[in-house]
Amino acid sequence: MKFVILAGGSGTRLWPLSRKNEPKQFIALENEDSMLQNTAARVTKENGADVFVISSQDSKYTVMEQMMLKFQNFDESQIIVEPIGRNTAPAIAYGMQFLQPDDIVAVLSSDHHIGNDEEFVRILNEAEKIAKQNKIVTIGIVPDSPKTGYGYIKKTSSTIEEGFLVEKFVEKPNKETANAYLQEGGYYWNAGMFVFQVSFFMEQLKNFAPEIAEIATDLGNKAKSEGQNSITVSEYSKFPKISIDYALMEKTKEIVVIPGDFDWNDVGSFQSLHEILPKDKRRNAIKMDNENFYGKDNKNLLVIGGKRKIAAIGTENLVIVDTPDALLVAKNDKSEQVKEIVEQMNGAAEVVNHLTVSRPWGTYTILDEGPNYKVKQLLIYPGKRISLQYHYHRSENWTVASGVAEVLLDDKIQVLKTSESIFIPAAARHRLANPSKVKVLKIIEVQTGEYLGEEDIIRLDDDYSR
Repeated sequence: MKFVILAGGSGTRLWPLSRKNEPKQFIALENEDSMLQNTAARVTKENGADVFVISSQDSKYTVMEQMMLKFQNFDESQIIVEPIGRNTAPAIAYGMQFLQPDDIVAVLSSDHHIGNDEEFVRILNEAEKIAKQNKIVTIGIVPDSPKTGYGYIKKTSSTIEEGFLVEKFVEKPNKETANAYLQEGGYYWNAGMFVFQVSFFMEQLKNFAPEIAEIATDLGNKAKSEGQNSITVSEYSKFPKISIDYALMEKTKEIVVIPGDFDWNDVGSFQSLHEILPKDKRRNAIKMDNENFYGKDNKNLLVIGGKRKIAAIGTENLVIVDTPDALLVAKNDKSEQVKEIVEQMNGAAEVVNHLTVSRPWGTYTILDEGPNYKVKQLLIYPGKRISLQYHYHRSENWTVASGVAEVLLDDKIQVLKTSESIFIPAAARHRLANPSKVKVLKIIEVQTGEYLGEEDIIRLDDDYSR
């Protein structure tokens, strides 16, 4: 079985932990690994060789870094890039073009919590058996409460192995309707997980969503012959923006649901994150670096922070999330409204990126900034280099904090050691490289000029095809 992980989405309800360019699936929420890494580790049987990840172009190198760091057999070719998001039906249909027709595939989300991995994998194996009988299998979560934030799946009494033929999919209900579903029984939460054979899926898609099937096939053929970078935004935008539920699952009669009870949570809010994290006797979940939280007489808190100390006295039912550039304080039962706050911020820098931003060559961290200047720390990974580039509006000064730097300035290569500096004038062609095979290069960069945005990077050559 192959595993296709959907790693799109913005995760705005988990701001300020989650940002547009680093959404929740790339963050370590439960343990030291990101949710994407946890998802892949849960299912892979070949140390990553059987896992494919569908992501955006902006997230490609984050996916590559996280997956290749965790899984020895994962390769860059297993990242399937969407030039623009068009919802789950186009993503899955396009992704299937990079697998074999007889592959059995499990389509999974990258941002779900699974408490019982062993039971989850067992159900996937059962789903594989059914998928081989020309069926699409979905895993329905056994509900433990009348949740109104999920769609529901109703089963019939007709069984196939451990599964049931699906009677219908239903929209997110109100509280009264959700209660009725629980009382009646036979309803499951729709978690958006599917198992099928690629050829059968595409056959069903041609029957019920022929436009999507045709576009996916055409783009897949082009990507395989000319490379994924050949697929343009305008070409991919031909896909209708539609979920796989609406496009196919609600229409086909060849769909089976297997009930699943393995402590599932979609971690769609801080309230749901609080549910899955370890808590003390007073239901306080504290996730901090170096035990920097100090509390007295608190109850039912979720506190997430870093190196800065946080103290709370006599509070309850609060979410406190502290990051270097933004702080959130909310009532626990109001935490889903974070999305509305993000909309109010109207694309502010704190919504888009953290102060530390991942790049394919390493990371940069903004240390200070003001009118006409910006100070960054650059970390260049061993053997990596930035693009050959120049700037119209700014000059830069690089100082080596640790490591050895190889700098190309116009046509001259210079080697800098710790504490040595070099000035890069505006319009000068330049490139920074780390020649070491083992040590990270740390640079302090001071930018000065009338415009300091990332758009003022004119790339002449780039190892990462940006």
